[in-house]
Amino acid sequence: MPMTRTLQLKRDQILVLVSKDFKLKYNSTALGFAWSLIVPLFSSLIYFFVFGIMMRWRAENYPLYLISGNFMWQFFANVVMMNGRVLLRNSTLLKKTSFDRSLLIWGTFFTESLHFLLTIPILLGIMIVYGVVPQWTTLLPNLLVALSLLTLLAVGIGYAYAAINLYFRDLERIMGVIMMAWLFMSPVFIPISNVPEKFLWIYTVNPMAGILCTWRDIFYQPGFHPERFLILAPVCLIVFLLGRWIFRKLEPRFAEMM
Repeated sequence: MPMTRTLQLKRDQILVLVSKDFKLKYNSTALGFAWSLIVPLFSSLIYFFVFGIMMRWRAENYPLYLISGNFMWQFFANVVMMNGRVLLRNSTLLKKTSFDRSLLIWGTFFTESLHFLLTIPILLGIMIVYGVVPQWTTLLPNLLVALSLLTLLAVGIGYAYAAINLYFRDLERIMGVIMMAWLFMSPVFIPISNVPEKFLWIYTVNPMAGILCTWRDIFYQPGFHPERFLILAPVCLIVFLLGRWIFRKLEPRFAEMM
């Protein structure tokens, strides 16, 4: 029973944090929650104009390729970047010893998960337009693998980023540059067929490349590739455990660093 009550308490605390994030983010905006769709859609239109029209890069159903990749990337990037200031935004909670500070990281993740879920109907609409039918026997495995790996990677980096940023505030600017470089080194809007062979090694050491490929297997190459999971799972798990260790290691001084 005590374990059940503890889990219920953490669940309720995460729900409060998610509700608080939504109110702070959208209460003073005219379009509210719609911004979670407008921003990735608008950025996708820009990428399509630059890469699809001006540079004439080609991939099968390129708008679907671009939008599906961009939605997944935005999910990942938002979890990471929003966690950079999550401790600063909730400074009063850091002084409460009974509060599990790691819930702030998970609260950000679940907030962005709701944003991501809202994009699914748009993807389904684009699939209908292009007549894309997923292979139902592999849809669930690919979806579970992609989301599980992304969770470990994004939350792990979020743990480390949130903790270190309290001690080294310049990290925010550095992370902005890192995430921009990471975006261009991932198959978000660049079809793999357009990447010179000498640069393909970048994708082999980039976990987001494997996650995006697994995600796109739902739309493009129906099939499940367990070898990709076996390679990526240890990497993402190490990132998660290392990030969590850094968070716990620095946690005792969080309150005094505010």
